Amino acid sequence: MPLVEIYLWKETSDEFKKEKLIKEVSKCVSEITGAPLEAVEILITEIPKANWGKGGAPASKW
Repeated sequence: MPLVEIYLWKETSDEFKKEKLIKEVSKCVSEITGAPLEAVEILITEIPKANWGKGGAPASKW
């Protein structure tokens, strides 16, 4: 059972994008690994930009 974790900024995601992302990533993982599509699991975690940092600054300040 392949499991894919995806982290997104909460402020930039919507239901349509997440649905399409789950569909397309699942399809690719199934094709590459040979796992049945029904066995591929996708976990999306939404993180506020204020909780994501790089280079000493939160993403909300980039």
